[in-house]
Amino acid sequence: MNSREKALLRARQLMDDYFSFGGSFPINMKMLASLAGITVREKYMENDQSGQLVIQDGKIAAYVNIFDPPRRQNFTIAHEIAHTLMDEFDHIQYRKKESVQDEIERLCDEIASELLLPTAEFKRQMNQHGEKLSSFKPLAKYFHASLEAVAVKFAGCAENQNRTILMVTDFHAAGRRDLAISGVIPLADWAIFVPKGLSIGKERQLADSFYQNAPFEKRMQLSLGQLQGEYLVETHPSKFQQSGKLYNKGYILLSK
Repeated sequence: MNSREKALLRARQLMDDYFSFGGSFPINMKMLASLAGITVREKYMENDQSGQLVIQDGKIAAYVNIFDPPRRQNFTIAHEIAHTLMDEFDHIQYRKKESVQDEIERLCDEIASELLLPTAEFKRQMNQHGEKLSSFKPLAKYFHASLEAVAVKFAGCAENQNRTILMVTDFHAAGRRDLAISGVIPLADWAIFVPKGLSIGKERQLADSFYQNAPFEKRMQLSLGQLQGEYLVETHPSKFQQSGKLYNKGYILLSK
């Protein structure tokens, strides 16, 4: 049994303990941390820092950024728990929001996803709501997880793997306002490269969906880089506020 398999086995054993003590969905991450011997505390952290795992005098504390939304904190707690399920882990662990993750960090994210959004229950809920983008919001509510965490889990659990999830946000440069792709989650069978930073502003139907906060699902012609031809397109627009200004963001699910 390799390190990944052992860590996932420990995660399943921890979840069994959680439910045997009366735990339910959404997963109470502070209770789960307690069962793992971890105390969770909030504190101020720099903008690029989400969590910190500290071991002192034989006691483990997981610190989360006090300014992160609760759903973001939940994944951070799950990630820090995951570190303790590995064969070895450092006395102090930091997790950066936008850092390039090494193999251990990716494994911890995989385990964190399994703790916060257990695969069997996620598939059951996904089948109930439908394998589509409009399911992300109710799934996020059910699991008390961020939309990003749901998107990543969806990518691994969806039956139709010839799709990709595009994260979209406002882009401002040289006085020009545009919508651009800020992240890409390709499913296993998706073969078309979609680069970050690709503008979608010229695709008026897509852009208007975000500017007008009007989600849709339909087949349409696209001409965006290597995305040429007809696709089934589903949009999930939303807004966020930063420094007193309102910005557009959201997701696009593309299927061939």
